[in-house]
Amino acid sequence: MAPKQTFSNSITKMLRFLDRPDDRNHLNEIVTTPVFTEPARQAAAKLASSSKPGFSQYGLIAGISNDGSPKVDDMLHFNVSVPSSTFICGSQGSGKSHTLSCLLENCLIRSDANELPRPLTGIVFHYDSFISDGGGSPCEAAFLSTHPGTSVRVLCAPTNVAVIRKTYSELPNVKIEELRLNETDLNTQRMMDLMAVKEGGSMPLYVHVIHRILRDLRGEQQATGSSFRYASFKDKIGLEPLTPAQRGPLTQRMETLESFLVKEQLSPSRGSANKTKFASKPLKKAAGNDWNPTPGQLTIVDLSCPCVTAETACSLFNICLSLFLEQKPDVGRVVALDEAHKYMNESAEAGVLTQQLLSTIRLQRHLGARIFISTQEPTISPKLLDLCSVTIVHRFTSPDWLLALQRHLAGVSIVRRLREKTAADADDATEQLADRVKTLSIEDSDSAAAMLAHIVRLRVGEALLFAPSAVLSIDSSSSVRKLNHDVLKIRVRKRVTEDGGKSIMAG
Repeated sequence: MAPKQTFSNSITKMLRFLDRPDDRNHLNEIVTTPVFTEPARQAAAKLASSSKPGFSQYGLIAGISNDGSPKVDDMLHFNVSVPSSTFICGSQGSGKSHTLSCLLENCLIRSDANELPRPLTGIVFHYDSFISDGGGSPCEAAFLSTHPGTSVRVLCAPTNVAVIRKTYSELPNVKIEELRLNETDLNTQRMMDLMAVKEGGSMPLYVHVIHRILRDLRGEQQATGSSFRYASFKDKIGLEPLTPAQRGPLTQRMETLESFLVKEQLSPSRGSANKTKFASKPLKKAAGNDWNPTPGQLTIVDLSCPCVTAETACSLFNICLSLFLEQKPDVGRVVALDEAHKYMNESAEAGVLTQQLLSTIRLQRHLGARIFISTQEPTISPKLLDLCSVTIVHRFTSPDWLLALQRHLAGVSIVRRLREKTAADADDATEQLADRVKTLSIEDSDSAAAMLAHIVRLRVGEALLFAPSAVLSIDSSSSVRKLNHDVLKIRVRKRVTEDGGKSIMAG
């Protein structure tokens, strides 16, 4: 064969790698969007085939705000099938927790508001410093238990279990457990995280000692094939010549950790001394909480307790998150942070939790995870805003919050004077479909002031949606119109379960 013909055959073979028939109708791109409209769903169903189905699991999350009664074309769905991340912010009472609960309902409960043949499993982190011996406020997500199709369990601090039982006593189908970690739940990385030190600050001597001991133990584990043992760690710490000033904070951290460990694993039985001649079988060994994923189950880690600081809560949330995610991904997973501003502060422990969340978001497709973060303050972690695929902004009045959004959201930073497109303005068939979905109109010469004005005027339950990859419409030639850097004004749907966030009014 001539060299020229051989080269031609080689190029032809290479071209086959560029021919992707599955992408000709954009279906792969469409079904991986986190948010889509009802017209887009119907169009995707027509493009789908037996080998390439359309949207298989989704739930109604909101209606696009228009004058008059709701229409089918105004329906906005959340794509449950695809791992994604959602950031929800707004002032107190603006509807954040309601929106979070609606998202959880879509993922965990089969109802008239969704299409959910395979329910997911979820975990919610909650911490409230406003709690006393008389009780406190339950996590609003716990009201999902009012639906018979789901189960809710609450893991709480052992020092506050009686108050937590009282707090959640009026809700049906809620199981209360003490948060108990197995010794095997600990490893070198988690111990490093527990001893977190804020970046840029001076590292206490005891932290250097801990890192050295953990490195030595890690080497022994690698050599013997064993796992981390807290007792060995504690014995080595006891042999270190630390001063009382150095040992004090270390002892405090270790005592806090031990209060959440299974006591029987810390104090093993000493052989036959505990046995009697009447014992016919060994006692069941105490164990920590079960982290195996169960479809339709919501686990709430509520560490509201006067004895638990926000920093300690972050450390324990970090361990619970890794335990939740390391299970086999046979079931889709949801991770939610409720009222994150109450514990995501400037501490080293909060920084470690933030890094874990950022890693989870980056690996969400491989972990099969959906992440929801609800907070009053969008300034808690700008990096989270950068990575989230959907941002829902409820009403607020702070110019500083708008500044934070401008720095990290394309729909705010590139906001410009927009007019509602009409067929007369359209250049092609795709833009003609803009009549169905009206993006937010910014008519003020000062776009930032106009955006803040829109946000301030939002009513309870209304929000602005920023989701560049959201699919708004699909035309007959499979051209896809996305939200890109535009903005949608939405009104979040009603709850399927009871609403636990209603304000308590005087009189």
